[in-house]
Amino acid sequence: MMIVCGLALCRGQDDERLAAAATLANWAITLVLSRPLSEETQWAVMAVDSVLLVLMVCLALRSNRYWPLFSAGFTLLIVVTHIAHALDTGVNGWAYLTAMLIWSYLSLLTIGYGAWTAPYVRAAGVTADATPGATLR
Repeated sequence: MMIVCGLALCRGQDDERLAAAATLANWAITLVLSRPLSEETQWAVMAVDSVLLVLMVCLALRSNRYWPLFSAGFTLLIVVTHIAHALDTGVNGWAYLTAMLIWSYLSLLTIGYGAWTAPYVRAAGVTADATPGATLR
C-alpha cells in the first residue's frame, strides 16, 4: 500500500493522488474500527468502505481515464462482500476476510496502474477538462 501511495504521490496526477489518499485513510480508519480475527460481519468497516465507494464512483464519473472505473468496481465488490457475509452467515470468516483482501489488492493495483501511466497521459497533453467522452486508458 505504501509503495502504491508513494507512486501516486510522485508520478500521479490529481485523480491518482486523491484515490491513494482516500485508500490510505480508509486503511487507517479500518485498522481502528476492525475486530481482528472476528468471523462476524464488520458493520463499521462496511460503513467506511461504503464512503470509499462513493468517492471512487464520483472519481470514476469525472475522470477521463479508465482505471477509476475498475477501482470503483473492486470497491463495490468489497461492499457487496460485506453484504453477502451479512446475509449468509454460513460463509466462514476466513473466506470473508480473504475476499476482502483480494478486492483491496486489486483496487490498489488499479491505482498503481493509474499512477504509473499518468506521466504518459500528461506527456500526451490530455487534461482533466478534455472533451466529454474522451476517456483514455
